[in-house]
Amino acid sequence: MDTAVWIILAVVIVIVVLAVIALLLRQRTVRRRSKAHEIRENATLQVSEVRHREAIAEEADARARKAQAEADAKAAEAKQLNEEAQTHQGHAAKSRTEVEREFARADKLDPDVKNDRGTRNGASPEVPVEPGPDDTPTHR
Repeated sequence: MDTAVWIILAVVIVIVVLAVIALLLRQRTVRRRSKAHEIRENATLQVSEVRHREAIAEEADARARKAQAEADAKAAEAKQLNEEAQTHQGHAAKSRTEVEREFARADKLDPDVKNDRGTRNGASPEVPVEPGPDDTPTHR
């Protein structure tokens, strides 16, 4: 065989190899394009589910904000009620002290009080004693 034949044969083989490579690349491109289209379709189907989940998340967030606002309001109310209770307790303690002073003052004036602790006939200072129908002390 002549050199020209070998050259022609080599050129034909190179052209065939290049054609096969081009065909394989084209098929690869078509497959990739098809796969991309499939992925986009799946993503499109998931959009509505994602929007639904976002709506649920927004509703949960709104409920959480509402609950937090209610909790803050309850905490403020509890603080106010606690302050009122402390004020009432202070007034009650002051009133108790004034009442005890009055009892002590009455005990100083009462000739029936016999011991130095200011109790009448063995009664505790917190329980007032009144004379009964036969002039014997009874507890109120």
